[in-house]
Amino acid sequence: MSDSKKMSNSKNCPRCDKNPCCCPIENTNKNTFNPTINVNPVINISPTPVNGEQGLLTEFDGSVLPGTDFVNIPIGLSPITIGTATLHINDPSDRVLLHATIQSINPNNFTLFIQFSIFRNGTEIYSTIDNIPPLVEFISATTTGFSFLDKTPLAEVSPSGVVLYELKTRTLRSEVSFFVGGSSDTDFIVFTASKIKANNPTNP
Repeated sequence: MSDSKKMSNSKNCPRCDKNPCCCPIENTNKNTFNPTINVNPVINISPTPVNGEQGLLTEFDGSVLPGTDFVNIPIGLSPITIGTATLHINDPSDRVLLHATIQSINPNNFTLFIQFSIFRNGTEIYSTIDNIPPLVEFISATTTGFSFLDKTPLAEVSPSGVVLYELKTRTLRSEVSFFVGGSSDTDFIVFTASKIKANNPTNP
């Protein structure tokens, strides 16, 4: 075999007599191309939970009456309206929170048992009894306060969706009477109704 044939089959370089070639120059990678690699980082962020409605107050109404509005009206056995509030109810899940604060005077020399009631469109939905002490030198008036939650305000709702709440009072003895509201413009009767949306069932 000729020398030229051996050279073509040999792995030696012209400056090296070893097979395979061990020259550092010949073994160096001549490919100097540096590819550019674009990396799009992925950042996992937990989505912010969307809070649903949480007992939102959506409508409010009530009445505030000075004491002089009722001071000259004795309360007897028949219930008398001493406060009103009107709301529009359009959802079976709506609830109504009712508050009442009443000042009263018992001109008798004995304790009276007084009934306070809340009516919804003419139907009584709540009632409570308070004892009013007699008028003495250091006790000029008694304040009665209470709250009630109406869970079914649509029970007697009108076609228009209007619900009328009335605060009424009466004595439990026919032979006596008492006065509500105190005896001056600064005394008062407060009756309020707040419509509240139910909590979102997906985010209680």
